[in-house]
Amino acid sequence: MKAKTKKRAKRQKIWPIVLLVIAAATVGGYLYYTRYVTPAEEAEEPALQTTTVRKGDIVITAAGSGNLMPVAEVALGFRTGGTLVELAAEVGDEVEAGQTLARLDDAAAQIQVAQAELNLEQAKAKLETLRRTSAQTLEIAQVNLEAAQADYDALVQETEHTGDRLTSVRVNLEQAVEQLADAQEAYDAAWDPARDWELAVKKTATALENERASTTRSLEKAQDDLQIARANYNLMVLSLDDDSAIRAAWAKVLAAQQTVEETGSGADVQAAEWAVRQAELALESARLALDNVVLLSPAAGTVVDISASVGEAVGTNPIVALADLDATQVRFYMEESDLDKVTVGNKVTVVFDALPDQEFTGAIARVDPMLVTVDGTSAAQVWATLDVPDDQTALLAGMTAEVKVVAGEAYKTLLIPVQALRELAPGQFAVFVVNESGELKIRPVEVGLRDFANAQILSGLEQGEVISTGTVETE
Repeated sequence: MKAKTKKRAKRQKIWPIVLLVIAAATVGGYLYYTRYVTPAEEAEEPALQTTTVRKGDIVITAAGSGNLMPVAEVALGFRTGGTLVELAAEVGDEVEAGQTLARLDDAAAQIQVAQAELNLEQAKAKLETLRRTSAQTLEIAQVNLEAAQADYDALVQETEHTGDRLTSVRVNLEQAVEQLADAQEAYDAAWDPARDWELAVKKTATALENERASTTRSLEKAQDDLQIARANYNLMVLSLDDDSAIRAAWAKVLAAQQTVEETGSGADVQAAEWAVRQAELALESARLALDNVVLLSPAAGTVVDISASVGEAVGTNPIVALADLDATQVRFYMEESDLDKVTVGNKVTVVFDALPDQEFTGAIARVDPMLVTVDGTSAAQVWATLDVPDDQTALLAGMTAEVKVVAGEAYKTLLIPVQALRELAPGQFAVFVVNESGELKIRPVEVGLRDFANAQILSGLEQGEVISTGTVETE
């Protein structure tokens, strides 16, 4: 019993010592951590990442898809309807310019040409007859006028009193006739086509224009004066009530004058000339209609479609499609976000689904000015010419193609990672160069092509220089 009591008393004396040791260890560990460990961690800075300026290749591309299209395609049809009696080509045939492709029944057109030729001959014959008889009729009318005038003058001379009353108006009439003749002669001289060259010379042009205007006015006045003089003379004759024979003779003179004027005007001849011209136009129209029953190829190419059969009644809708398959192009679509990469002249590479192991090259030839909608998305419609080797198996229009546009490329050029760039202002960049002592120095650089990873350096850096790409935190 006493032994157990001594052991218990001994354990009670040890526990305070253990607790004191633990407390001392805790305090010592805290002091060590705060004095040595924590300052060391706080002194660590983020690690600096660097890279070396290197030479390499950079290519900026964008992808699109489309189809192979002929450079030129035209749909051909007749200008008039009819029954198709011949198809002179088949789909796939290569044809030359002017080659017959199809033909309509031309029986009706042949009849129209024959009828038009006959009408023209009749019109020409009528014109020739009128010209010949008109000259004869005019000659007879002039003779009749002279005879009527002579009879009238004789009656006037027999009656002295009547002659005195008519002398004044007769003189005025004769003067008006002479003035009209003079005015007509001056007009014809001014308007002679041989003088048209004067209009091209500055010094003579104004003078000729004034002369022509003056002679035109003089001719019109002379014509009016003659009508007035003739009317006055007629009134004077009609006022003579003492000699009915004189009035009757003057009436014959007036009738003869009218016949001469009507015959001399050539109205019938002119109408016949117009009839001949109309007949000529009708013949040209009939011959054109006959030519239109034949469908000719406007250029060399390949027949790619025929939509009619022999014996079928056709109208003016296209029945033959012709395309130039020797020169090919690709029509493809690019997303709106890639418009900055689509420029006329940019190179393209093309792979057709049907020829996955072959790559064709070409260049952008045209970018349509308006966006189109493809599968519900706005896209740019682009056309590119294609370089096809001479020994290449024929490519078929409509073949599906995957197109890669090369917007920019540079080879064996200075490159740095894009994260090394620091943008100072829009389009102006700099980098931090690490010198031999590890210090950072900012330096402006000229940047060329850029993609998501690398940037081309045109000036400001040299190969092998070390630059900073930023810092990274260490754990």
